[in-house]
Amino acid sequence: MLPPIEDSVLQSNPKFAALHVTLANNILNPNGSTKNHPAQKELDAVTESLRAARIRAAKSQLLRNALSNVDLAAPTTSTTSKSKAPAKTTATLPTELLELILLLSSRLSSAPLPPSSKKLLEATTQWTSLPSHLPQIGSLLSSHLQTQALALARILTPTTNPSYLHRSIPKLHDSIKTLQSEITTKKRDLAIRRAGLVSKTTTLLGLYHLATTLVILILEQSVHGSVSRNVKAHAELLSLTAQSLNLQVKEKALRGEKMVYTEPVKSALHEYVRNLRDGRERLRERRKEAERVLWGYGVGRTEEEGGVEKERVMREIARVYGEMVKEVREVGRDVERLKGR
Repeated sequence: MLPPIEDSVLQSNPKFAALHVTLANNILNPNGSTKNHPAQKELDAVTESLRAARIRAAKSQLLRNALSNVDLAAPTTSTTSKSKAPAKTTATLPTELLELILLLSSRLSSAPLPPSSKKLLEATTQWTSLPSHLPQIGSLLSSHLQTQALALARILTPTTNPSYLHRSIPKLHDSIKTLQSEITTKKRDLAIRRAGLVSKTTTLLGLYHLATTLVILILEQSVHGSVSRNVKAHAELLSLTAQSLNLQVKEKALRGEKMVYTEPVKSALHEYVRNLRDGRERLRERRKEAERVLWGYGVGRTEEEGGVEKERVMREIARVYGEMVKEVREVGRDVERLKGR
């Protein structure tokens, strides 16, 4: 594969980017080999011969494995009187056939024999009976391969009805090749995306570093730059101006107090305060005197001291007095009205 190249390198070198596109699409294969080799026809012929040899070797290996793993219990079909459906049973193969299968399996899977051993083997009765038993051996191999193919079809299409799996056997080769091609393509796409992700991650880290650097520069300019010094000086100027205004206000307040509160005003205010204090003291004395008078009338006394009954009597007298005063006023108004006539 071609080595991954960062997008920044391709963007900063347009000619190299065009060369890279030409190499990747027209000259080189995804595995790094060239598409325009001088001996391409000979290479294709060699590749085809190798593919045919691999197919022959795979067939031979498949037959050897099938012969080694074939089921030696021969199935037979029988019917009963109660049911017309055929029932499959198993029966042991003939001894001669079993010996021939084991001998043939051992012969195919073992190393080449010396000429003398090979001649001795071909002279045995079991080996000479091979042509007559080939149809039955082929049937056993076909059943075994059919079972293996059905298992592969079941793995490949697990949702298919088991009764229709045999229809998928002719398509196994093409389906497996398609899956392998898809896997190879997805692996290549994954590698390309991984390389692109690395490039984009590098770009993102560069942008993050640039943003961090710019933030630090802005903070430094905000704290130690000319703008910060100007703002700080302006703030200090405003603070000093505010302090000066505060002192001027205090000075004007003192001047206003001096202008309003002159010496005669202060003396009058002191005299007024003294009169208020004297009036408060007189009010306190009058209050005490009234409390003593009310005490004499029973207000404020407890029941043991007989004050409750006296207070009730005095309240009744006050009520009657108030009514009498009211009646006198009404009579006076009536008299004034009569005089007016």
